[in-house]
Amino acid sequence: MIQQVFSIVVPLFVIAAVGYFYGSRVRPEMRITNQLIMDVFMPALIFHVMIQEDFYPSQYLPIMLAGVLLMLGSGVIAFGLARLIHLPWRGFVPPAMFSNWANLGLPLYVFSLGDAALGAGVMLVVAGNILCFTIGTYIYSGKLSSLEVLKTPVIVAVILGGAFNFLDIRLPLAFDKSVEMLGQIAIPLMLFSLGVRLTRASWKDSRAGVIMAMFCPMVGVALALLLIELIPMSAMHQNILILFGALPPAVVNFILAEQYQTEPDAVASMVLIGNFFAVISLPVVLFFVLSN
Repeated sequence: MIQQVFSIVVPLFVIAAVGYFYGSRVRPEMRITNQLIMDVFMPALIFHVMIQEDFYPSQYLPIMLAGVLLMLGSGVIAFGLARLIHLPWRGFVPPAMFSNWANLGLPLYVFSLGDAALGAGVMLVVAGNILCFTIGTYIYSGKLSSLEVLKTPVIVAVILGGAFNFLDIRLPLAFDKSVEMLGQIAIPLMLFSLGVRLTRASWKDSRAGVIMAMFCPMVGVALALLLIELIPMSAMHQNILILFGALPPAVVNFILAEQYQTEPDAVASMVLIGNFFAVISLPVVLFFVLSN
């Protein structure tokens, strides 16, 4: 079992580590690469998953609901904790809610549970993005713009994929293969990009970073275990939700915090230390999932 766990998590961290050391040495400009991930490769992955004949959106409603409740629950608990230990809540709450669903989550689900886990993982990414670019943006900026989320390519891909699925439209094989190949680029490139991005995060506010590193897996997994008792879902979706709850803060938190100047150093520390701590926490949670 231990060997199986390491065979799953080692490739994830090796690819991210390659990105980290390459980023430390070369300091590449990743803005265009990250934009390509979010504007082309991730939408292609989502669209391709959603137009498959065996993709039925209704089967993912329970896990999407559970994912949303997990994020909101994490946010409420983080708000109370921030007030209790005197940390700025606008900088502490979003990293507790918005984790690495895409960069780390999707590869983790696929490597540990197989390709069948990709559909549920994609729908959790969708739910997370909707919350992040509505509630998350509001917390960081103090302003709410619900229309912004509809402009993001990921959400456009969801709408188009849903329409194609509902109308039973099938792409010609050559086009379907092209979209599939574009989507296949997303997962390894996201891991590499994560590693590069972490070279620019900060160790300055290590107190907040250490607290968040422990908060995410402990609270996330506890909420996931509670929700799988309350919301009926398949065994695979239960396992995905537990892994979802264990994920560290997403890099997008650092980007938004920097954009709106809301505790950017503290948020950068939470992202950096949280992702490094995941080297320990994720194998433990994965061992628990695979042993059940």
